[in-house]
Amino acid sequence: MMIPRLGGMRWRPVILVLVIMVMLALAWLPTGSLLPEQRSNKPQLYVTYAIENADSELLNNLQFDLQQRLEQRHEWRIIESTEPYIWRLNITFSRPDQLVIHGELTAPLMETIADTDTRTVQRFKVQGPAEASGALPAQFVKVLIDLVESGEAAAAQKQ
Repeated sequence: MMIPRLGGMRWRPVILVLVIMVMLALAWLPTGSLLPEQRSNKPQLYVTYAIENADSELLNNLQFDLQQRLEQRHEWRIIESTEPYIWRLNITFSRPDQLVIHGELTAPLMETIADTDTRTVQRFKVQGPAEASGALPAQFVKVLIDLVESGEAAAAQKQ
């Protein structure tokens, strides 16, 4: 049986190419069987901000600067809602006598061998005089990157 020609072209190669393209397109679609934390290899981060003296323009600027730095980093994805598999970061800005950025980083929920759920919480702070307000967010992000990377490495070793 002869395959009809269309303008000097055979249909079989065209059909094979179309089938291959459809198979490749289907291979890239999500299967739905993966959990949300398995769909990305980047840590996911939920961030909350609190300013102890909300009328302080310096603290508001510091919060804005830190928020911009966190959103632009490629080490993690910022998530809008909290889930058990997401890192949680609570940030508090205060100014008793120096500028202080308090951070409380809560690791994702991990199941242990005894089937109990455990979360590790790490508290840290960065402080300095008002003249160093430009350097504080950068230092805070550096500390945060180290904590998240070490936490991810420890979680990978447990698995």
